[in-house]
Amino acid sequence: MRRKAGLGIMLAGILVALFGVAIMAVLGPDGRIKSGPHEVDTDGIAIVTAPRVISWTGARVGVFAELPVNKPVFVGLGNSLDVENYVGETAHLQIDSYHVPWKTTTREIKGRPNLPAAPTAMDWWIAENAGLGGASISTRLPDETVSLAILSVGSSNLTGLKVTVTYEIKGGFGLGGGLILLGIGAVLFGRMYRSDVSLWPSDADADEDDVVYIYTDENGVEHEISEDELHEFEVEDTPIDDEPHTDGRDIPGPTPDLESEPAEPVVYVYVDDEGVEHEVGEDSLEDYEVVDGPDGQTDDQRNQP
Repeated sequence: MRRKAGLGIMLAGILVALFGVAIMAVLGPDGRIKSGPHEVDTDGIAIVTAPRVISWTGARVGVFAELPVNKPVFVGLGNSLDVENYVGETAHLQIDSYHVPWKTTTREIKGRPNLPAAPTAMDWWIAENAGLGGASISTRLPDETVSLAILSVGSSNLTGLKVTVTYEIKGGFGLGGGLILLGIGAVLFGRMYRSDVSLWPSDADADEDDVVYIYTDENGVEHEISEDELHEFEVEDTPIDDEPHTDGRDIPGPTPDLESEPAEPVVYVYVDDEGVEHEVGEDSLEDYEVVDGPDGQTDDQRNQP
């Protein structure tokens, strides 16, 4: 089950990374998609988009219209109501639908052979530009219904028209890079999950890495020693069930010396009422009150047996 789940995560990561690569390749560092130039088959004087064909509120778009032999051309973006009132009685090509990057459906609208006035004389355009042989606009679409118009100026027409459109996606290039990193991370995670490898070491694993060296002196007192001091001792591997002595505390006791003589045995003495000393075995100490004298011997009696 883990192998299948890990494989699925890896495949998803690969797809996300490839999608990020595609975004970066299409947008480029400037975050723009360019489509065109596209030839538009018309011999009329006006091309206008129908209301709500352009509906990407907040997006930045650019339109470049190019005509041969330096014929004058005008490109403008305005409120759909203003544009429709301006060209409503003029014969024009209307774009009824548009899909990115360039897919349109059009129809011819019959009317008069000329515009009611020069487009450059209108003051309601949101963005406009006119030129010989070509004109372009670049603007962020407002929160209102707008239409794009490409118009001839004077007595010329739009025969031979070519249109190039650009779309800007703010932060798109960085988004593609982020998707690549996300995909790579998913692939690595899926591989580790599929192999049942833990991303974070457990407490048990951490404890196994801590090795504590203990020296026990002749009195049975344990002393923690460093790895550098091991050459002075005979090392034995002994499992330790108690908690390891890793708190760095100072343990009193003599300096470790393997060659020192063993300590002399302790002698327990019982002194009776007449001051006579009697040696007592260690197994009989429970019948007496033990008091450590200067030499570690019993010098006071609890009860006489």
